[in-house]
Amino acid sequence: MQQRMRTVSRRPLSRRPVRRRRTVRWVWRIFLGLFLIFSLGLGTVVGYVYFGSKTVRQIVHDWRTGMWQPEKSFPDKDNVTLLFLGKDVDLDNHDRVLKTNGRTDTILLVRLDFKDRTANILSIPRDTRVRIPGHRGKHKINAAHAYGGPELCMETIENFLDIKPEEYLVVDYKSFEKAIDTLGGLQITVDKQMDYDDNWGNLHIHLKPGTQMMDGKEALGFVRFRKSNDGHSVTDQERIARQHQLLLATKSKIMSRSVFFRLPELIDTLKSGINSSMSDAQMMTIAMFIKSLPKESIRTAILPSSDSRVCLSDNDDARKLVDQMF
Repeated sequence: MQQRMRTVSRRPLSRRPVRRRRTVRWVWRIFLGLFLIFSLGLGTVVGYVYFGSKTVRQIVHDWRTGMWQPEKSFPDKDNVTLLFLGKDVDLDNHDRVLKTNGRTDTILLVRLDFKDRTANILSIPRDTRVRIPGHRGKHKINAAHAYGGPELCMETIENFLDIKPEEYLVVDYKSFEKAIDTLGGLQITVDKQMDYDDNWGNLHIHLKPGTQMMDGKEALGFVRFRKSNDGHSVTDQERIARQHQLLLATKSKIMSRSVFFRLPELIDTLKSGINSSMSDAQMMTIAMFIKSLPKESIRTAILPSSDSRVCLSDNDDARKLVDQMF
């Protein structure tokens, strides 16, 4: 009887380790399966992003080889002066895009100092009156690009400010719109009612106050808004503040997970709308350099003007500002 009781009491003890081992094995199998599925999914996504875009592959290659460093992208240079242009498109009577250079709505002269780690950005009003080489009289500076592309615009800037841009970067607004749409829109807060209609320029802006999701066309109107239909104009400081707001919204959206799958399309969209004298590595170097700078190392200014007519020969403030920044 005692022997039988001992036998019965041993059976549960002998089975518990087996059950525990089986449970542990199943847990590890499930964990391993989930890990493999996750790894396979991640590998598929990375493969899609990497192999789905030639531009992405080139960017990865430049990053791995250190081509984003200023000393490699701009050898033997402690600083570089760049001309950034944002251009519109010309349309015919049927709203069809014409193959023209287009006028520049945004003109930025930028000096990057790699050694001192500073950036000076000078905004030149598009209606500034200047002399354009090869054309009689004075014209609005935004016409220089329409007459002869970025090269003539660079020559005009050199004659006007006595500063020679070394490289240029031109972005068209249609690609800007497509890029925002590719992101799925941006959430932006509008501080006041914005209503403006320019039938000749095919620019129509109608935005209500408040936080809202904007598509590419609305976002473009948000940053291009200069005056309302009632004739009230906004200051350059207001426009700059809206540009900063848009950049912050774009940065926040790009960092979201939902945009990861759209990365190849986004990069290729921007690439198709850029005309530059620089290589991809040089453009990425500039972007990363500016991103790494603290706010106090970036100086922004607007070329002084009077009724949108700038004449440096009798404008000491403008001449002094240019000398300080460049």
